[in-house]
Amino acid sequence: MEIKEHLIKKVIKEDRKAQLELYRICFNTLMSVTNRYKNNEEDAVSLANNSFLKILTNLNKYDKKVPFEAWIRRITLNEVIDDFRKNKKRVELFDSVDEYDSDEDISLNDIDRSMEEEVVNSYLLKLPPATRTVFCLFAIDDYSHKEICAELKISLETSKWHMKEARKRLKIVLSKKLV
Repeated sequence: MEIKEHLIKKVIKEDRKAQLELYRICFNTLMSVTNRYKNNEEDAVSLANNSFLKILTNLNKYDKKVPFEAWIRRITLNEVIDDFRKNKKRVELFDSVDEYDSDEDISLNDIDRSMEEEVVNSYLLKLPPATRTVFCLFAIDDYSHKEICAELKISLETSKWHMKEARKRLKIVLSKKLV
């Protein structure tokens, strides 16, 4: 994603057409992040729009040395984390565990690693919200367990439990798709 410097200057000066152009350029990137964390399109779009608003209000702080896409992804991840914290009281951290036949020994090495992003997201969306958030932050967005604990205000053990639970549930879902 390449953003021209003159576009950024126009957006900082609150040029509406420039803001719309920037929104169109950024939207797919914002949605690729928010879709991993939300079950429905409406919530993902809402998070993407909130992220874009933060991008607009902080664009004057953007450091040109940092790739623009990395910068907007970080802002979007921070918005996802803020949303999780805000809604944490409404989300049960430990959803009831469904009945799984987890005695099977399935190796993830057997699974085709070139699956489409939509397919992977559909699997991730089957996880409970807190488990999905921890898994995505750790496995996809390269957060450490310590960083996840600090951001989500959960214990290290809880973070590790969510990772273990996510792996277990994803193995089961993926093994059923292979059969």
